[in-house]
Amino acid sequence: MDAQKILTADLNDLVFEGRNKSYGAYDLRKRYGKHIIMALLISTGIYLVAFIAPYLITLLTPEAKVEPRKEIKYTELSEPPPIDKNTPPPPPPDLPPPPPKTIKFTPPVIKPDEEVKDEDIPPPVEELQQAEISTATEVDPNATYDFSAQETQVVEEKKPEIFMYVEQMPEFPGGQTELIKYLQKNLRYPAAARENGIEGKVVLQFVVDEGGRISDLQVVRDIGGGCAEEAERVVRNMPPWKPGKQNGNAVKVYFKLPVTFKLGTE
Repeated sequence: MDAQKILTADLNDLVFEGRNKSYGAYDLRKRYGKHIIMALLISTGIYLVAFIAPYLITLLTPEAKVEPRKEIKYTELSEPPPIDKNTPPPPPPDLPPPPPKTIKFTPPVIKPDEEVKDEDIPPPVEELQQAEISTATEVDPNATYDFSAQETQVVEEKKPEIFMYVEQMPEFPGGQTELIKYLQKNLRYPAAARENGIEGKVVLQFVVDEGGRISDLQVVRDIGGGCAEEAERVVRNMPPWKPGKQNGNAVKVYFKLPVTFKLGTE
């Protein structure tokens, strides 16, 4: 290498002067500076990203709503009145005296030991001397009672309602025509009424239940001469009726039935 080129040549040229530069080592040493700069730039970029990322995430994330703090109000209680040592304490509540402690008296009966129950074992004499003799064991007189316990309410069973009028009134089997035929066939004119010339209309009232059965038969109007009794007899022997219905359900219904007695019609 000429002396003038030596002053302008770099270290790599001087080292590889007269050597095989195409082997690769020359090229690596030649671009070593660029690789160092590139590595520094990449490291700096990564560092900046890692440093700025939390700040950017904070800016992009919406702020959470801060709930207002609840204010707790305190009520200051007034001081209790001073205790007057001269004032006597209030008397204790007037509670009923506890029942005396009693012990059940068990008459002696000879039994095998395995048949004797714990409650049948007679108490010791010392305990009997300090208690009253009774047929039942009472509670301990020192036991406490809870008077605030709610009393058990007895709920009476509600009787089914008996209607006066319903959507579908009770009906004799076959309807009104069959009812008239039944009365004409089974009704007998009482002799006393016939002899006394009694005519008229007996009115009966009864209840037709959910099964069509007749009950609570009463005489609303009587004309005498045994006519009411004869009408009652005929009604009691009637077959079951078609029950009355309310809202589609069979219910109990009052029913009034006039029975006419007229001479010469038997």
